[in-house]
Amino acid sequence: MHRSNFWDKMWDVDRKIDKVYIILRVSQFGTQKDFDELKKYYPIQEILTVIQANHYNLDDLTRNFFNIQYWLHLPLKKNLNEITSGYSTRFQEKIFVE
Repeated sequence: MHRSNFWDKMWDVDRKIDKVYIILRVSQFGTQKDFDELKKYYPIQEILTVIQANHYNLDDLTRNFFNIQYWLHLPLKKNLNEITSGYSTRFQEKIFVE
């Protein structure tokens, strides 16, 4: 996994002790290659358990990925159209700066 995923840890990251931190950080900020490597270290069911228990620490795009890819039902703060288009249907304005 790429070291830049763990920019705020000044010391080495331990796979056992920092399991939740690693899974959440790679899930939200990692590339597909990082996520594939994560699945070599932890079984997918263990990853999904951590994601479900800590979903409030993830952004909507990451939650949406897990909802679609793994049939989870994590709550979203925005609706699906807002996430994919960057347009707020509630406030009728762009919500992401381009």
